[in-house]
Amino acid sequence: MDNPFETEQGQRARQTMLRLLAATGGPSGDFAAEVVAGRRQPHELLAHGPVREELLVQAQGLSRLIDALPAEVRQRLAAEAWAGLEQQVAELATMDAETVEATEDGLRELAARAADRESPAAADRDPGDDDDGWYDRPYLEQV
Repeated sequence: MDNPFETEQGQRARQTMLRLLAATGGPSGDFAAEVVAGRRQPHELLAHGPVREELLVQAQGLSRLIDALPAEVRQRLAAEAWAGLEQQVAELATMDAETVEATEDGLRELAARAADRESPAAADRDPGDDDDGWYDRPYLEQV
């Protein structure tokens, strides 16, 4: 089996995939944005601590989901995995710029909504919280 990302089509697919991932934010999205900007290389992904931790958590969750499937379903998925990867590479490689940009916009909007749900709003915090006022301050702000 040849690596589908080593072809010209695979390189286009990787660029599209990284652009879309960059739109999601978080450690993986931030790393992807660095790759798209030319400051990092894709093979550095697993050496980047925050991304490694994020991928580990996601892989553990995926592993539990797969383990919960009946054996015949797992076997079918394994048999179809390579063809599915090749199909995804082909689809990513042939996405037009307008579709990629629209998808990026949608992903950014979803990421922003998710971030809003995860960050504690000032109104939701306990008024006696010792950290009150620190949530909205820039990380590198001088004290």
